[in-house]
Formats: sequence, structure tokens, C-alpha cells
Amino acid sequence: MTLLTLQQLSISMEDGKVLRWLVADGDAVEKGEVLVEIETDKATIEVESPADGILRILAEEGAIVPVEGTLAELQAGGAAAASVDLPGDVEAPAAPEAGPPPAFRPAREVAGDSPAVSPAARRLAAERGIDLAGIRGSGPGGRIVARDLEGAGESAPVESPVESLGPGLREAVIRNITASWKQIPHVHIAGELAADGLVAARAAVSAGAGKVTVTDLLAFALARALVEVPELNGTLRPDGTVARSEPVGLSLAVATPGGVVAPVIGNAASLSLGDLAAERARLVAAARDGSLDRRALARGTVTLSNLGAYPVDFFAPVVSGPQIAMIATGRVVERPVAEGGMIGVRSRMWANVAIDHRAADGEAGGRLLAAFERQIAALPGAVG
Repeated sequence: MTLLTLQQLSISMEDGKVLRWLVADGDAVEKGEVLVEIETDKATIEVESPADGILRILAEEGAIVPVEGTLAELQAGGAAAASVDLPGDVEAPAAPEAGPPPAFRPAREVAGDSPAVSPAARRLAAERGIDLAGIRGSGPGGRIVARDLEGAGESAPVESPVESLGPGLREAVIRNITASWKQIPHVHIAGELAADGLVAARAAVSAGAGKVTVTDLLAFALARALVEVPELNGTLRPDGTVARSEPVGLSLAVATPGGVVAPVIGNAASLSLGDLAAERARLVAAARDGSLDRRALARGTVTLSNLGAYPVDFFAPVVSGPQIAMIATGRVVERPVAEGGMIGVRSRMWANVAIDHRAADGEAGGRLLAAFERQIAALPGAVG
């Protein structure tokens, strides 16, 4: 017997709501088949079957399931198995007695004719008192997303982005940030980098047909820099050892109506600039309408947070475990720079690498900044 459990897919995620089972109790399912839709604090995800087997549903539609809670069991051949798929020599629990399966507490009854609604749209509707029954969805399959509520409930007071998070999510974010500061010994390595290559590349792509942003260029350069400093590209295991990753799973911090999420660009160092830009645009759109899928919310290996669109020069990021590094970048500005005894004006940009000191030393952060600066200088060639 194999357990289907709910995995944590974002730093603020504590539980998920079972929206819809796509297969029936007792159906034979295959490994990789999508079984159920789960609504988390920031997105609706699809959960796939981890193995072949006969599905036994334990969490009914409408149930609230905690992270690591069991959604269902997969029984081999329809018979109760003698053991559960657990690591090592852990003794498996006894098979449950026949009878109705236990279910998690429903949040509320789910109406059969209720429209599909993204988490962001559901929160916005609750805040503004909007009746979703009268809203026509523009998302996939007619799903109602946040943009569909523009103009609705305009008489309601407008809240700030922080207020709109709601007390539950805000408290979850506070708890996670506090835990990160308490549990992760941070070391910050920062420097002002030459950014002339970034400015030249941005001017070149602006003249082209494709849409490439400054964040795309930074992500492209950073992914390649991480290949040069592999000890920062990975995660920290519970036993304190580092699991290094050859592919760069680059998480991008994205502001949404429900808070910041960090969807992952998989194997970012292998993508062309155009492909990376297209994937970044897709993920940002999905993040903001609450339609990110499970793969996009999987844990990456390093996170980039770019606030260069604002009058921000420098900020100190908080590492989101189990990742061991996060990079923060600010705006590009022209500054006087001494070169060969002369003063010239050059484009400069601050970058700050936060590192989990248990996994790597500050020297690795210095090498990453040097590699990042070299890759930024090479950006015009990537555009051409």
C-alpha cells in the first residue's frame, strides 16, 4: 500500500482544501495520473499518483488536509497490502479495519454547480463581498481568476496588499520568516556590480520583436553563474548534509494579490534567453491568477528576488529552506567610477547573496557575485 500525501509547495503553505477528485474511489489508477485538485493558500494544484494501484479516498471533497496529511491510499491489486511504502526499516502501520474511511473536516459543503475559482479570486471576492455566481470566468475551462473581478465591488474599501493577505496567510508568512531567521544562520555577501552589459542587452532586446525583461536577463545570467559555483545550487537535507543539484531550479519571487510566491524555472541554465523569458512570463501570469500547477511550485534550488523596478538599491533576503542561497538585486543606476586614475560614469547594480552558513561559507557567495558579474557582461552576446 502506498500513501498519497499532501506535500508543502510554498513557504506559507500549511494545509490544502480538496476541491475535486478526478477519479472515483475504487478506481484502478496509474503512476503519474492526475488524481485530485487541491486548493492551497496561493494556487490550485493537481496531485499525481505516486504509484499504480486501486485508489481508496480518505479525504473527501471540501476537506481541509494538513501538509503531510494523507489524501488517499493506493492498494496493490485491490487487496490490503501488508506494508506501506516507507523509507528504511520503519515498521508499517496495520491495515485499517473494513468500514467507512476516515475523512478530514470539511471547510464547508461544496455545491455541485459552483464555478471553478482561483484562490486569489476567492479571497478578493470575500474581501469585496462579490457574488461569484454572477461572474464569468476567463481562465482555463471558464475558471474565475482575479482579473475577472476588476470593477466588481468597487464601492468596498480598497485594502493595501499587506492587508489583503488576510490574517491567516499573514500569520503563516510571519511564522515562516521567523523560523527562517531563528533556524538558519545567515551570512550575507553583497557587492556593487558592473551592469553595462545588462543595460546594453536591455536596449538590444527592446529593439527586437520578442518580450524580454530585465528580470529575464538577470535570471539568464544568474543561472549560468550558478553552474560555475555548484556548491550554492542545492538544498540542505534534514540530517545536515547538502544535496547538490546539477540542473539549476531557479525560483523567482513574484508578487501576487495573495502574497509572494516563488515558481520554479526548471533547468534554467540550459534554456535560451527567449525560452527562459517565455517560461518566466507564463509562470508570472499563472502566479497572479492563481493557476500555478504542482510542478511550478516544486522547491527550486536557488531563489532570485529582483526589486530593480523600484527605487531600491539594496535589501537583505531571507533564505527559504531547504534552499541554501537566495540572491537579491536592486535597480541599475549610473554612478561615477574611477578607472585608471580617471573618473567615468558607469551603470552599476547592487546584488546580495544570502547563504545558509551550515551549507556553505561566505567565500562561495563572493565567487557567485564574481561569476554573476561576468555573465552580466556577456549578456549582449546572448541577445545577439
